[in-house]
Amino acid sequence: MSTLKTRVTLGVVLFAVFFGVMSLDVMFSTDIGFGCIAMVAAGMGLYEFYTVAGKCGFRPFRVAGIGIGIWLFVSYWVSIHGDAGAESQFFRKDIVLVLIFLLLLLQAVTRGAKDAIKNISVTVFGIFYVPFLLGFAIALRHFPNGTCVVIMALLVSKFGDIGGYLLGRKYGKHKLARNISPNKTVEGACFSVICSILVAVIFNSIPQTRVISLPWSVLFGAVVGSFAILGDLAESLIKRDANVKDSGNLVPSFGGVLDIIDCLLVSLPVTYYFLLFFKLI
Repeated sequence: MSTLKTRVTLGVVLFAVFFGVMSLDVMFSTDIGFGCIAMVAAGMGLYEFYTVAGKCGFRPFRVAGIGIGIWLFVSYWVSIHGDAGAESQFFRKDIVLVLIFLLLLLQAVTRGAKDAIKNISVTVFGIFYVPFLLGFAIALRHFPNGTCVVIMALLVSKFGDIGGYLLGRKYGKHKLARNISPNKTVEGACFSVICSILVAVIFNSIPQTRVISLPWSVLFGAVVGSFAILGDLAESLIKRDANVKDSGNLVPSFGGVLDIIDCLLVSLPVTYYFLLFFKLI
């Protein structure tokens, strides 16, 4: 089976599983299924990030970093059900204190002074890059009509990515960021944004799924679609530094979990602040 056919097949399966879980959550008026998917993605994505960082010569505290990252994610997920709602804080002061003291203690006891700044910094950055940014998915889920908000952000980001990949392969000629991602082209990026706009307009043309008006849909698709591309490039930058093609090999033709959620790590926070800034929620 060709790479493209494998991507299409597995992509359909992944979308089917996701929408199946979301449907069950809606049926039982809960967010347990969605939250568990996001939590697993955060943990696996952070593991892959630390693996890639290790190939750059860094020595992150993997077990402690993943443990604290999941702890932060779950704590935020639990607290968001309270009175604070989507405004609940991801980095609570007590957990941040534990994070800082634990990493300093681990460095001092297990590795001494050598590379202390690098080891601690890359561990903390991984928590910011994956669990924290993915935590915006939970925040969006608890907006009014949150299920549709999450699905809209997901479809706009991923279908823009798919459109840019397919059409960019065929029509792309001018390199977008040669030193970061040699296969990406300006034409592919333009097609990606156009696809994102079309998806946003179509999604909000359906009364049952409408989140924002059609004029706002155009701007939303353009903004979120553009930042989704930056999310993809951000992960490519990290992989380029480590000289690896994929963050992992969990999903054939896709790579790792981080390769699948890379654009979402940027597009989800942008969706959150876009809706709040323009007071659309």
